[in-house]
Amino acid sequence: YVTQILGRPSDPGVDIMSIVKGFGLPDSFSDEVMAQVAKIPLVVEPSEIGGRVDLRNQDTVTIDGEDAKDLDDAITLNKTAEGEYELGVHIADVSHYVKEGSLVDEEAKQRGTSVYFADRVIPMLPEALSNGCCSLNAGEEKLAFSCFMTLDRKGNLRGYRFQKSVICSKVRGVYDEVNQVLEGCAAERLKEKYQPVLASLQAGQELAQLLEAKGRRRGTMDFESSEARFFLDRNGTCVDILPRSQGLSEKMIEQFMILANHAAALYAKCLEIPFVYRVHEDPDPERLNTLQQLAAGLGLRARRIQEGVRSADLSDLLRQAEGTPAQNIINHQVLRTLAKARYDNKPLGHFGLNLDDYCHFTSPIRRYPDTAIHRILTGVAEGITVDRLQKKYQDFSREAAVLSSACELRAQRAERQAEKCYMAE
Repeated sequence: YVTQILGRPSDPGVDIMSIVKGFGLPDSFSDEVMAQVAKIPLVVEPSEIGGRVDLRNQDTVTIDGEDAKDLDDAITLNKTAEGEYELGVHIADVSHYVKEGSLVDEEAKQRGTSVYFADRVIPMLPEALSNGCCSLNAGEEKLAFSCFMTLDRKGNLRGYRFQKSVICSKVRGVYDEVNQVLEGCAAERLKEKYQPVLASLQAGQELAQLLEAKGRRRGTMDFESSEARFFLDRNGTCVDILPRSQGLSEKMIEQFMILANHAAALYAKCLEIPFVYRVHEDPDPERLNTLQQLAAGLGLRARRIQEGVRSADLSDLLRQAEGTPAQNIINHQVLRTLAKARYDNKPLGHFGLNLDDYCHFTSPIRRYPDTAIHRILTGVAEGITVDRLQKKYQDFSREAAVLSSACELRAQRAERQAEKCYMAE
C-alpha cells in the first residue's frame, strides 16, 4: 500500500528523495530528540571552561569548503627557531554535548554518519548541534578536544598529547582562497583576511610537503581522484559536472588529519583501552592474481603483485601506469582489488596508508566512531583507570564499530546511486 507520495518522477529532487527512502535513511529527528537538543546550552558557559587548556588567544584557523557549515576541525601551527613544528589539531568536542545513553546519542549511533548529496545533507546530529554549538565557527568561543603534536624538521612525529581545550578561531578559511594565498596569487582582500594566520599557513605547507613525501616513501597509495563535483540550478536540476580537484590547502588539511588520527590510535594502543579503530586489511589473493595478470598483459612490471603484497608494491604499479593509456584501468582494478576499509575494536592496521595504528578522531560531527572514541579518551583525560574503562567501554566499542561500518556502507551506496542520477540528468 502507498505510505507516502514523493511527487512526480520529473519533479526536481524526487529521484534523490526516492533514494533516501529506498535506503532507509532517516530524514528527520523525532520530537523527543529535538526536545532534548533544546535543553543543550548553545553557547560556552564560563563553568565549562575550567580545567581546559585556554587557546582563545592562539592564531587558530578552520579550512573547509565554501559551503561547509559543520566545521569539526581547526589547526594551530608554530615553527620553532630550531626548525621543529608544533602542530595543534583541535576537534569539536561533540561528546561534551552528546551525553552517553541520551536519546541524541542513540539516534547518532543508529545513523552512524552524515550522508551528503549535492542538494542536501542528512546529518548525523540535529542542526542546532552540527551547525551550531559544536561547529568551530570563527569569532566564537568553542569547546574542543585537542591533539598537540611535535615534529622534527624532517616531519617525524616526536611526541603528542590529548587535552580538552577552549578555542576561538580567528579566520574561517576556504580551500580555494587559501590555495590562492599559498600560491601567491591572492587579491589584496584575501591577503588581508588571512594575515593573522599567514605564518601558520606557510609553515603548514612546508610540513604537509614533508608528511606527503614520508607517505610516498612509506608506500601510501595515491590514486588519481575520480570524484565529481555536481552543480545544480535553483530548481535542483543538475546542469554541470566537473572533476573535484585537490589543491595545496586540501592536501595540507588531509595530512594533518591523518597524523592526528594516527596519534590517537597510537595513544589508545599504548594505553590498552577499548577503542574503535579504522582498519584496512590485506587484499584478497584471488583478486591480486587477477590484477597481476591484467598488469602483466599491459606490459607493466607486476611480479610482486601476489599474496603478501605491500602497499608500496601497489603504489609502484600505479606510478608505472601514470600518464599511460593503462592508467584508468589500472587505477580501477587496484581499487577493486583492495579490501573495504571498516571499523573494528582491534588494531588490525591500515593497508592503504601502510600504518599499523589508525582511527577516525577528527570528524565527530559527522561520524559516530569519532564521537565514540572522544568519549573514551575523555575518560582517560578524567583519570578513569584502564580497568574501569575496559568494563565500561569494551562492549560499546565493539557495537559502535559494527554499527558504524554498516551505516557507512549504506551511506556510500546511497551517495553513489544519487551521483548516477545526477550524471544521467
